[in-house]
Parts: sequence; structure tokens; C-alpha cells
Amino acid sequence: MKLETLTKPQVEELYKERLVEDFPPNELKPLPIILKALDEGRYETLGLCEDGAIIGYVFLVKLGRDFLVDYLAVFPERRNKGAGGIMIGLIREHLKDADNIIVEVEDPEYAEDEAQRSLQERRLFFYLRNRCLDTGVRVRTFGVPYIVLNLGRLEAESSEEIWELYQSTYREILPGNMFRGNIEWMQKSDQ
Repeated sequence: MKLETLTKPQVEELYKERLVEDFPPNELKPLPIILKALDEGRYETLGLCEDGAIIGYVFLVKLGRDFLVDYLAVFPERRNKGAGGIMIGLIREHLKDADNIIVEVEDPEYAEDEAQRSLQERRLFFYLRNRCLDTGVRVRTFGVPYIVLNLGRLEAESSEEIWELYQSTYREILPGNMFRGNIEWMQKSDQ
């Protein structure tokens, strides 16, 4: 398996056929925002490929030498077979010169029901099992509570620095009116 840069037509196809299935509507950015950020060099899209076929993908927000994993998924028929763990290792290698690599995962503490909690816990444990570390930072983005994890090296040391990095990546790709009021740091009293 290897990571390959995706073309814009591949990104559009993945968005329309996979992202809309792999992520709930409240977690999806509009495709034009992704394509604009890609055109402006503020976004990177990679496919996890095996034998010439895409079996997974990762979309990354770029801010200098810092990255936010925006979307990461393995195709359903390839899940629970080790491809996701391999992809995490390939992302680390691909971004070996990055200062910070952060990822957000839904916080199971806010799940609406037991089925949702179970799914969110599986996602969280996937990252933790693959050597991602909890930064202790909790955010609410477009109404969705997330735990911010560290996927790679983390130059930001304090919660404040991690929060600043998190919101800066979103500010980089979202229009001001979409950013304002939709990205918030959850204080300890909210947790």
C-alpha cells in the first residue's frame, strides 16, 4: 500500500461517492471550499492505493508546516483488516517534516445513543491504538464535539497553543462568516 496524491476529478468523485457516505452531513465541508483550498495550496488530498486501486483516503488542511487531518477513511470492504493502521503510518512518513499533525475525533461523551457512542468509541480507540495521543483539548466544530489528538510530532505544547493551531487551520480554509461562531474551544465546565 502507498499514498498517492489525488487529482481534482478523483477528489470530486470521492466526495460525491464516499465522503457523503463515510461522514455525517454536519461534518462535511461543501465541496467548493475543499476544491478552492486545494487550488490555493492550503489543502492536500491523498489516496491509499493498493494494486493501482484507491482503498482509502486522507484529506489534510495545510498551514505552513502544520496539518489537520480533515477526513480519513478506508473503504468499507477494506475496514477492520489493518489498512487504517497502515495508512496512519504512511501519513506519519509522508508528513515526517511537519511541526504538528492534529486530528479530531468525535467525543463519545456527547453521543446521542448507545449505538452512536459505540461507533465513536471505536473511532477514538482506533487512533489511540495507532499511537495517537490525546492533547486534552476539546472543541465544538459546527455543533459537533471533538477530541483533538496528536498524530505525529507536536511542537505546540500547551492547550492554548493547540487551540490556536486548531482554529488557525479552520480559519485558513473557511470563509469568515462560516468560521465565526462555528469553531469553539470547550472550556472545562463544558466537559
